[in-house]
Amino acid sequence: MYLRVATVGLSLLLCWGCASTERVDVHNDTETTVSFDIHDIEAAAAMLSQSLLQARRIGATSEKPVLVAFGHVTNDTCQLFDTDVLLRRLEEALVTSDRFEVSAVFAGRASGRDDQISAARSVRGNAAFDAASIQQQGQLRVPDISISGKLTQRNVRRDNGGTRIEYFVTLKATRLADGVVVWQRSFQTVKAVAAGMPVW
Repeated sequence: MYLRVATVGLSLLLCWGCASTERVDVHNDTETTVSFDIHDIEAAAAMLSQSLLQARRIGATSEKPVLVAFGHVTNDTCQLFDTDVLLRRLEEALVTSDRFEVSAVFAGRASGRDDQISAARSVRGNAAFDAASIQQQGQLRVPDISISGKLTQRNVRRDNGGTRIEYFVTLKATRLADGVVVWQRSFQTVKAVAAGMPVW
């Protein structure tokens, strides 16, 4: 008897979960969330990549693309937000432009590095491998610039008792040859909630 009740209860719970789940069309979704969400990520990546592509001091061209290393982008918000999501969008835009290349050897996060680069070179001198297919020494490149930055959140009390949530994404490009910052830009988005509403 108890088993039957438990089974029926579980079935109802699963059906309720299915009924309350829907796929969101992020391209047409007009819902505003308190968090730094997919719309903010896309907007930030679009603005920052466009600014970087237009930066004259970097001088990236399709004939001579600039090699980029993505360093650390610190998350200084109340959210468990993985800044790699933003960096991957930015990386896609730069690589697609044909004016930038991205290093998989130098990266601030392990997810930005490819372990197979070292693994492929670790078999030098191993007779089991075709020596002609093994990468020669002196082929790896050091990046021209490094991109790093910070995602910041400020909660500001409004006169009506609500809260304004301000998000700032600031990135900078440092020329590794001399340590000079050759580009810096910030993206800002502001949201607001009524009094008594929870805030991150």
